[in-house]
Amino acid sequence: MVLITEENLKIMNSRTLALARRYLKQGCLKRIVVNELEKNAIYKVEGTIQVSSYENICHFFINVPLHSVYSTHCECPWYFDDEHICAHIGMLMIYLTKVDIQNFPYTSQKEASPYSLYNEDYLARRQRIEEELKRIQMEESYQKTRDLILQQKDNQDHLVQLELQTQQYDILPVFSFLDFDAFLLSFTVGAQKQYTIKNIPDFLHWIDNEQYHRYGKQLGFIHTRNVFTQQAQKYIEFMRMAYATPDYDRYYYRYNNSRFIRIHSLLPAFYAAFKDDPNVPIREESFVMPIHIKKEAKHYTISLVWDKEEHILTNDHQMFALQDNPFEIIHYAIRPQSSIATLFSALSENPLHIPFDEYDDFERYILDPAREYLQITEGQELLPASNALHIHHPIVYGDMDENETVSFHATGKDEQGNTIELLYNEKISFDWTIELIQKFLENYATWIDQETHTIYMGLEDERTLDFLQQGITQLQKYCDVYISDALKKLGKRTKYNLQTGIRIDNGLLEIQLESTDFDVNEVPNILQAYHRKKRYFKLKNGQLLHLESDQLQELDELMQDFDIHEDEIKDGKLQLELYRTLGMNERLNHAESLQVYREDSLTEYIQGFEERKSKIACDPHYASILRDYQKRGVEWLLMLYQYNLNGILADEMGLGKTLQVIALLDSIRDKEKHTLIVCPASLIYNWEDEIRRFSDTLSCISITGTKERRKKRIHDISKYDILITSYDYLRRDIEEYQDITFEYVVLDEAQNIKNQKTKNATSVKELHSRHRLALSGTPIENSLAELWSIFDFLMPGYLFSYHYFKTQYESPIVLNQNEDVIKKLRSFISPFILRRTKKEVLKELPDKVDHQYLIDFSKEEQKLYLANLTQASKELQAKMNEPHIDHIAILAALTRLRQLCCDPRLLYDNIQKPSSKVQACIELVQILTEHNKKVLLFSAFTSLIDLLTQELEQNQISHYVLTGSTSKEERRQLVHAFQTDNTQVFLISLKAGGTGLNLTAAEAVIHIDPWWNISAQNQATDRAHRIGQNANVQVYRLIMKDSIEEKIVKMQERKKDLADTFVEGNDGSLSKMSKDEILSLFQRD
Repeated sequence: MVLITEENLKIMNSRTLALARRYLKQGCLKRIVVNELEKNAIYKVEGTIQVSSYENICHFFINVPLHSVYSTHCECPWYFDDEHICAHIGMLMIYLTKVDIQNFPYTSQKEASPYSLYNEDYLARRQRIEEELKRIQMEESYQKTRDLILQQKDNQDHLVQLELQTQQYDILPVFSFLDFDAFLLSFTVGAQKQYTIKNIPDFLHWIDNEQYHRYGKQLGFIHTRNVFTQQAQKYIEFMRMAYATPDYDRYYYRYNNSRFIRIHSLLPAFYAAFKDDPNVPIREESFVMPIHIKKEAKHYTISLVWDKEEHILTNDHQMFALQDNPFEIIHYAIRPQSSIATLFSALSENPLHIPFDEYDDFERYILDPAREYLQITEGQELLPASNALHIHHPIVYGDMDENETVSFHATGKDEQGNTIELLYNEKISFDWTIELIQKFLENYATWIDQETHTIYMGLEDERTLDFLQQGITQLQKYCDVYISDALKKLGKRTKYNLQTGIRIDNGLLEIQLESTDFDVNEVPNILQAYHRKKRYFKLKNGQLLHLESDQLQELDELMQDFDIHEDEIKDGKLQLELYRTLGMNERLNHAESLQVYREDSLTEYIQGFEERKSKIACDPHYASILRDYQKRGVEWLLMLYQYNLNGILADEMGLGKTLQVIALLDSIRDKEKHTLIVCPASLIYNWEDEIRRFSDTLSCISITGTKERRKKRIHDISKYDILITSYDYLRRDIEEYQDITFEYVVLDEAQNIKNQKTKNATSVKELHSRHRLALSGTPIENSLAELWSIFDFLMPGYLFSYHYFKTQYESPIVLNQNEDVIKKLRSFISPFILRRTKKEVLKELPDKVDHQYLIDFSKEEQKLYLANLTQASKELQAKMNEPHIDHIAILAALTRLRQLCCDPRLLYDNIQKPSSKVQACIELVQILTEHNKKVLLFSAFTSLIDLLTQELEQNQISHYVLTGSTSKEERRQLVHAFQTDNTQVFLISLKAGGTGLNLTAAEAVIHIDPWWNISAQNQATDRAHRIGQNANVQVYRLIMKDSIEEKIVKMQERKKDLADTFVEGNDGSLSKMSKDEILSLFQRD
């Protein structure tokens, strides 16, 4: 067989192909080995290539049917990946195009030559050189260790010095005045003697890194922050701030830019930080600016008269003067609102020319705001007389008239004490405060009437309420504000008289709202306005109701928590299903603003439920049959029945859920009341047997057989207390049940309706009944959506719509692990789920001892497994880049790997020998049966059960087999036989026999392959570990080491957390895995 074709060689570029041909021609192929991993399909090629004195080892796999070469590898530096192979791999491929291999494994080895002996001597010398290089590398490593020790020693010395360093150091400013553009600041540092800081960036770096630096013979220290005085630390912060400003403003270009800071634009910050520092020469002065005025032909000319030898700096409405000899900073105190700084800057450059027709504006906006700082030395008489009014003590007034119109106006006093309107009054001289008041009110104005000097605000405008609540406080910083009582009331958060009465009435929970502040019939409209973020609501009586209220907020939150729409409130009443009672009562227990009044009917209901008291007694017939915990379970079921509630009996498998339900139904038996039990098809006859075994009075019939037979039995319902059907039959017969109202509908293995969109779920929810009950040891297997679906059957709407449940509960819990939401959901569901475990209630039940056996692959099995794993990984990696995950392809690949772990004979016809796992399993069975232990042997693969059957027959081990093809009657017979005869092993397919079987004769359970659903495995185990078991049950899980089985076990352990939070017991499933989780299954550890 020729394994490689010319087509395969095309993966090489022309250069690599030519080099590979040359290597082959030169006889560089030292050794080649070809192994057949899968007959006529998968081959592994390994080769040793020697070029000159260098030897390289490489390998690759060949898939003959697919004509592909994959998983290539070579240790040379020219190899990259499957698409960029080296000439060494290429040489092996060219060689395989020329040989016809008939037998495997195939080996070809080149004989040693004198040249190769020479090469061996060369290699020995090369080895000695490499050893010398290693010695040198080791010496370098030793030196690195020594350096590390020395560094740590220095660090310790540094820490000691820090501990001993107690002296604190000052920093003092040094001012340099060079000319009007160069006022420079530098610093000195020291204690008794000061030293110049020659480089400010270096100085800051020493502090940041706590470095030691010496300035001179008498000063050297480690620069930590705490060695500087408090004032020195302020200078350090100023240095940092200065170095954050633009370069042109920080340094003076003619001087050492690392020593000096140019102080000009930093003066306001420097003044704010150091105005009280005795080392900084600062003087406060009043500012007076002399000017003279000329009247020209068309304009006035204003000039600055300034003869002081000082440099004036203006910045951010501040003014400073810098003087030299001695250096001094003068700070001029001016009002921020004054225009004097702007006017001084303008006049410093050139005189100003003001056209006659623009003088009024110039006076209003420039002269008047600066007038207190001006000294007109010449020309005062040339200016026109000013008619502007100068106002003081502004006051703002606000009111609301009978038409709910909100208005504001402002007044003040002129110099003669007259009251003047301030808004939009051009007769008033410019005043910063009045301008601010007007602009501030305009920000909230709905419309403005300049003629009446009034600003109006509309109640429909959201800004109006913002102003009343927040704006007035802000405005009061600048003037007095007086508003009417009506506006005050609008601006305050309101506390209503809102009472909530709660009671039970006519089988419903009724909540009555009452208030003396408004008509409760208006509550729906009030809530609608609240949802639209309105600030107030106009009641029918004309009053305005403030919507920012703690009571209204709490009422709205309450309704949102229970997904209640405001339209459901009728005449101030809210009627809810009775199942809301416990949750609503708990929620109102935490009400802080609403006044809650509970009527006796509610109190009695809650008390009875909490004490689990039922007026219906359990049938005395069961007094000696039921265990104590089962009696408590029946009491709980009867209590639910009495209070018209439904729930989940979630006891662990094997605790007798069936018996508890039979006792319940016997206790409420009535000729006119009928029950429907829906269960998996395999459990129909089990239910029938259990009812006849335990009850003397209940009559039952199974709805099985042909359609006509089933139809007749359904119509004969009056003859029976209980009908028993399967989920499959129910789907087919749902129309026949439409006219029947059952007293009870009981779902066994209720996880069968976990998917809300399946026919199973939709069919059971179409049934009519007064009471409903779900039985499931695993109500959550994958997601909270499954729990929602079961509750949607039990009490439709209790967990709200699925959309609401997903957004408010499932997503916050799964995505964010929100503890508050988890707590809230627990409080909702816990009253309606009864869950007991064997460990809790069956102290006398023998232990269940788990054993996990790791089994090694044989060499042949491992090669085969790894080849398949590599191929699958490569194919699935490509599929993961597609927009939609192909779960069918992934499941097929996973199943293939799982089958290889069990026995390669499941996939390959040419393999005859039993797998390592099957051999280990049979050996374990032999050991157990030799000790007279009966064994349950579970597998997910019926084809594997066939192979195990052959092995058991060859070893003369008696056994029964139960699979999905086993009829219900034969199933019952096999179970009875295994329980009573001496048959040693019961082979059972996991899906067919995982539930509904009582096999307590077995003392050992073997799971030969791990299943995705760990709950299904646990249920299968509990066929033996249940009531009636007298011996310890040994559970064996056989896992292939370093395989996908190990990863399945680890992954499913991680998937248990969600169900453990709300019930207990959980599993994962492929459809819920992320891409990373799927890919991890195909990665080789």
